[in-house]
Amino acid sequence: MALHRFLVAGSRRALAALAACGLALVTLAGCATTPDDCRAPIGERGFTPKQAARSDSAVGRAVTWGGTLVEARNRPDATELEILGYPLTNCGRPQLSKKPVGRFILVRPGYLELADIAPGREITASGRILGIREGRIGDTDHRFALLEDANPTIWPPRGGEPARIRPRISIGVGAGSGWSGGGVGVLF
Repeated sequence: MALHRFLVAGSRRALAALAACGLALVTLAGCATTPDDCRAPIGERGFTPKQAARSDSAVGRAVTWGGTLVEARNRPDATELEILGYPLTNCGRPQLSKKPVGRFILVRPGYLELADIAPGREITASGRILGIREGRIGDTDHRFALLEDANPTIWPPRGGEPARIRPRISIGVGAGSGWSGGGVGVLF
């Protein structure tokens, strides 16, 4: 009988220790996880492409803007992507449910294959405003801010697999006839 009490008390202590470790891991993981494709915005978050296009003093300012691709053009030295801007999430992905914040032209030095980037694709860019260019949207004159980024984020289409949060932690506890146990699993 003494042996049985010793084993039961020992398994309870082990289970309590396991549960405490599991709780600590979950707490730490909750503080440290971010989506794999998170791009933290730089610059003043409220400064929009529309505001930049109205002022030549915006040139040189560091910003992160994003939106949906309207049109793309390969130039001799760069690829230009005309983007309809939207407010961004904390990870820099365009929030298409919000009101647009103006159009801008993303200038990416070098050649970018455009066959894989269809209009409507979400793109985020961080860099400096190079200048302001006069242009047209249909029959209307328009001013576009030019934003340079050598490595813009071209987001995967929505509706696919959700963004993964890493690490993932699983905790299990079980009991049966004459036994009990638990476990913690961590996936990176």
